[in-house]
Amino acid sequence: MSSWSLPDEIQHYEKKIFDLRQLLEISRALNSTLDYEYLIQAVLDMCLAQVQTLSAALFLTPDSESQEVVLVHGYKGFELNQPHDTYRVPLDSPLATWFENNNKSLNMREMEEAVEDDTASMMLRKMGAELIVPLRAKGKLIGIITLGEKLVGGEYPDDERSFLVDLASLSGVAVENARLYERATVDMMTGLKNHAYFQSRFREERERAAKRKTPLALLLTDVDKFKVFNDTHGHQAGDEVLKAVARVLNAAARKSDTAARYGGEEFCMIMPGADQETAMEHAEMIRKNIESMTVMHEGKEMKVTLSVGVSLFDPELDLKTNKTMVERSDKALYACKHGGRNQVQIYSSALE
Repeated sequence: MSSWSLPDEIQHYEKKIFDLRQLLEISRALNSTLDYEYLIQAVLDMCLAQVQTLSAALFLTPDSESQEVVLVHGYKGFELNQPHDTYRVPLDSPLATWFENNNKSLNMREMEEAVEDDTASMMLRKMGAELIVPLRAKGKLIGIITLGEKLVGGEYPDDERSFLVDLASLSGVAVENARLYERATVDMMTGLKNHAYFQSRFREERERAAKRKTPLALLLTDVDKFKVFNDTHGHQAGDEVLKAVARVLNAAARKSDTAARYGGEEFCMIMPGADQETAMEHAEMIRKNIESMTVMHEGKEMKVTLSVGVSLFDPELDLKTNKTMVERSDKALYACKHGGRNQVQIYSSALE
């Protein structure tokens, strides 16, 4: 016979209903975005909000081929004595293998019983972990959530642990979806957005600029004499240059801007809200940064320059298609090439 009284049972089921509602709201929040970095922070913040601890960290597989999970930057509360990316758990370790076969959380006492003499377990213990929760997607382990000690001391109760496992299951699916989306929209070599994403985002920004009557600028850039550079130094050196140029563009992009690889050695930047002065200043800053940049390859110092063509949104010309604005930036870029390269030009009718 159960020792529970009726009020206890009612309270228990009320807590279950509350937790289910919480999970439903969390699921909606997690699936409302495909922003990978935002999701990671959201998962950590949700863990902290649900249990009484100030320490939470997330380990994830860096890519689909990875054989380990790595501590992701943005962890909360843990004081580490080494760089965060040195904290790793191999997927063939006893701990990861246990989680692969058991969708349950482990506290430190249980972890010692489940996996003996495991270097990954020792690393987590030294880090200050008190509870480890598996993060799974499609039945596969893709990461672990690590939580520190509770503010009130003692072990994590069963209801919190059960809730965290459910939260991790929802989080794993959301994180994996965001990673799949990122892989589909990012140029793998440079890390910038790819051409398909650029076209989609540019259409959105044109429509927004037309609706709100706000300015919009497009920068189209090209590495000067890149074919000659490739023929002289080789394609691997050329790839290093493209990666370096991409880093400069990414660093120069404002929060609202979108930097993308347009194709080959051509890059572009969508600049919402940028008028002529802002766009030209930004383009010139990028040009100067590339000019002063040195790329090292096989012990050799290499330098390149960049030309930038700029166009501004015209509602009468650009309302229905991306093509017209891209063409104007391209004509300005063409004028740079014929004007001696390593310069910035904005489109005007005089270039026709």
